[in-house]
Amino acid sequence: MRARLLGSTPGRAIRTVAVRALPVVLVVLAVLVVAGGPQVAFRMAVAGTLAEANGSSSVSSPPVVLPTIDCAALAGQDLSGTPDAPAVIGSATLTTEFGWEACEVKGTVAPQIQFEVLLPTTTWRQRYLQIGCAALCGFVDFYADATDGCVPLTRGDFVLATNNGGHVGVSGFDATFGADPQLRVDFGYRSDHVVALVAKRLIALYYGRGPRYSYFDGCSQGGHQGLTEAQRYPHDFDGIIAGAPASLLTSLLVWSAGWHATANTDARGRPILTAAKLPSLHAAVLRECDAKDGLADGQIDDPRACAFDPRSLRCTTGTDNANCLTDGQIEAVRKLYDGPRDERGRLMYPGGEPVGSEANWARWVTPTANGDPAVAEANATSALKYLAYPSARPSMTLRDLHYDSATFREIAQQAAIFDATDPDLTAFRAAGGKLLLWHGWADQAISPYGTIAYYHALTERMGGTAATQRFARLFMLPGVAHCGAGQGPDAIDALTPTLNWVENGVEPDRLVATKYQDDGTVVRTRPVYPYPTVARYDGSGSIDDAANFVPAPPPTRYKDDIAWLGSFRSGYQQTCVWKDGHWVCTPARKPS
Repeated sequence: MRARLLGSTPGRAIRTVAVRALPVVLVVLAVLVVAGGPQVAFRMAVAGTLAEANGSSSVSSPPVVLPTIDCAALAGQDLSGTPDAPAVIGSATLTTEFGWEACEVKGTVAPQIQFEVLLPTTTWRQRYLQIGCAALCGFVDFYADATDGCVPLTRGDFVLATNNGGHVGVSGFDATFGADPQLRVDFGYRSDHVVALVAKRLIALYYGRGPRYSYFDGCSQGGHQGLTEAQRYPHDFDGIIAGAPASLLTSLLVWSAGWHATANTDARGRPILTAAKLPSLHAAVLRECDAKDGLADGQIDDPRACAFDPRSLRCTTGTDNANCLTDGQIEAVRKLYDGPRDERGRLMYPGGEPVGSEANWARWVTPTANGDPAVAEANATSALKYLAYPSARPSMTLRDLHYDSATFREIAQQAAIFDATDPDLTAFRAAGGKLLLWHGWADQAISPYGTIAYYHALTERMGGTAATQRFARLFMLPGVAHCGAGQGPDAIDALTPTLNWVENGVEPDRLVATKYQDDGTVVRTRPVYPYPTVARYDGSGSIDDAANFVPAPPPTRYKDDIAWLGSFRSGYQQTCVWKDGHWVCTPARKPS
């Protein structure tokens, strides 16, 4: 499972079907097709045996519905009158690229929202799945996150759709679109809503009826999009899967990513901590922290249980090698753990790097071992130039950014468009919506503490944990990096349980996470339970088998409400439009 970084998409390929080799399981060929710009994978395992091995429960499916018109006829449809979503269809052609025959429709919603829709010709079971995009988007990306072994997906149950987030980009962290206020809005909240409207019109035209159930799946920026949909457009989707959500987007891009870069940069602009130091740093953390959860297994169940001091690795006088840290590196590590602070020492983002994530810092915080630059600086700099202020400031650099409360308040004004932090999901719950949140405990790009803090605010607003878990649940994955990878079991199927939740009322009480070797061999499986419940070894059998773990309350209940300069509140969101030649922003209407 690849690591998806906000602002970085290395090593991914467009439209890939994953290879997973298990005993007595069919091997699925992986076809890698590089298609310009960021490289993206569409990873879907196909065998029912694989789904069973991954802990996916079976789910009954609605009957197949066949098209009522030819695929080519969709190319001639006039969708320019779609309310709030004038669309033009560019092409409609048959394809078998994804393992089943589908009508592939490509089009644009004004002004630059490029979308693609895949409509199965013989396998559609009345389900619609919209897929979020990665980083700052700018490209069309069919990648279904957290769907390892999901049979309904791999056999073609769904109409699938995705879009470019409202603009065309040259890289994962190209924010130049932010010079245009309309493109900011399309990226911030509009693109997924209007694509949902257009896709559902295409479904009705093609099959003679709309979808019975609609779902959304995304991670990172895709997770942000999922929460935006739940908060602003609660009737678009019945079930939403939001992984590692970039929901605090404004603070994430500027303060969190900016801090990652500046904390690890010396006065001459050179990296303080290098990739060569990360293995020994991570090993020291495991020595100190691994067994605190009751099991020495190479992963940390909850980083908050460990107060690791990087000074324990201090180099002796006159030495500097891969197995120790200089004083400057010790200070950099402490800053990375701590998170961005203002002039009075107050957090500017709810959390820093989690202890246990160190092995994942290369490419995000530090350059890679072969010299590829860290992306945090480019990500934050691009945001400062084009997204952080009401109008573009293309000459800005990180050296111009002041970590103080006045600058925080100034930049926080953009949260009205970009952030998805409203804890009031009353309308989504009333519409029958179900929200499955997930996040890796070793996420190096988006701190898991921010997601925990949002979920805490959500439970406070929606009537407590029991009431909230009837429609919204959070799953925390130990040892997992950003949207996957890392040291812990990272491959999960969150889609099948969400189908069962929406369609049959079966609440997801467990996910099973799998760790694979590159050849597809299963290394470890572990259960993951709704937060704050944790998995505990029952004392018998292999610690690499999920069957030998049971749910348990956490040994320590930590404070989830993190004090920082921002907040999780309602009423901050705005809707912006051109009106009589003027760009006008007004408070967003509360959905009902």
